[in-house]
Amino acid sequence: MKIPPFIHSMRRTTFILMVMGYSMAHTPLAAQALDGPDPRTGQSEEVSGLSLSLDYPRLDIGENRAYIPLFFTVNGSTFLTGDIKVRATFAGGTATPDEDFILGDGLRVVPVQGGLGSMNWVQIPLVQDELAEGDETASFDLTIEGSANAPVRMEVLIKDDMAVGEVGFVSTRFSASEGSSSGHVQVRLWRTLNTRNAATITYKLEGTAEALAALGGESQRTAEFQPGDSQIFVSIPVINDTETQGYREITMTIESSSDGMKTMNFFATTVLTLADDETKPEGAALSIMEGSRGEGQRGVALSTMVPRGYQVLLEFSDSSLVGPWEPYWIFHGSDVEQVTFNQFDASLMRMFRIKPPEPLDITLPW
Repeated sequence: MKIPPFIHSMRRTTFILMVMGYSMAHTPLAAQALDGPDPRTGQSEEVSGLSLSLDYPRLDIGENRAYIPLFFTVNGSTFLTGDIKVRATFAGGTATPDEDFILGDGLRVVPVQGGLGSMNWVQIPLVQDELAEGDETASFDLTIEGSANAPVRMEVLIKDDMAVGEVGFVSTRFSASEGSSSGHVQVRLWRTLNTRNAATITYKLEGTAEALAALGGESQRTAEFQPGDSQIFVSIPVINDTETQGYREITMTIESSSDGMKTMNFFATTVLTLADDETKPEGAALSIMEGSRGEGQRGVALSTMVPRGYQVLLEFSDSSLVGPWEPYWIFHGSDVEQVTFNQFDASLMRMFRIKPPEPLDITLPW
């Protein structure tokens, strides 16, 4: 669980008051001991209030990935003016250091300002070999240097990339428009583990006859991974008619792979929403929340809802309602609230507006 910043502030204030009381009740020499290790524990008071938690205590990762990310969060508050050093050490497993991964110094430096309570990670580079050695395990202990608190342990399964992996769509939903200037929609597929060989993926399309007709009418298609490809874009030509049909949905489902890859959980199927450029949905209101940033700056959070398959352009003006209006942001529809932020000089009276919905120009995953 992430700790809100104001909780850190309250804890920091409480800790400062405790230290002030301690220094008033003891001699100056005793108060200076706060800067060094506690003679009873050998632990620095500056890091004694810090602890580590793991965002992912267990991680499965392919041998052909660039590195193992050991995700962690530093919790607590400190008087440190420098940085916090978190070090990872190999604690055991069937994997071999320098053969399966490069530990190096295993060090991650976390800044005190902005680092506490935020996700960080130690990068452990992986070694890709041509040996069929099966999956291997590795355990890593993460500790805060100078702290006597117990380390946290992360368990990693390194999956052999000589084995056949899995295949799936990169998203469970995609949005595109019949009137796209590119003339086609693009849906992305990716595969794990062994990417050395070519592979043919067969997938089916399901929807109404009118929806399938916009994509050429075929209900079964293939996609090709070339050697070395971990992901591919499948381009499907779109037929743009002049009928007002509203948006249509086509479900795509992976059926088979020529090299025996299994489908990924939750990503064997995706839904393509195809917007109609003859259908213009009604626009939603633009919500604006304003706040002060200090130092002569103001900031606003702007949000709106856009139908899937469409987009709206956000514009701003610093002069008047008659403009000139300048483009700032494009909200792409996904049927969930879309948010952006804007910061400007406090002396300005900035105004915002959104244009009517238009069909997407590109294909986007959601």
